[in-house]
Amino acid sequence: MKFLRTISFPLAVIYWMIIVFRNKLYDWNILKSKSFSTKVISVGNLSVGGTGKSPTIE
Repeated sequence: MKFLRTISFPLAVIYWMIIVFRNKLYDWNILKSKSFSTKVISVGNLSVGGTGKSPTIE
């Protein structure tokens, strides 16, 4: 288990740096947010498939 932590820690730091940079791009208005005139319901999480999102939408 310690080996897995040792390997995943640098990846977590890299991921954190990418997310902070992406958020700064939104803060600096380089990336634009989108607005919709209709109401939007977002259903989802980090799981990609098989978690029952489609039946929830239907």
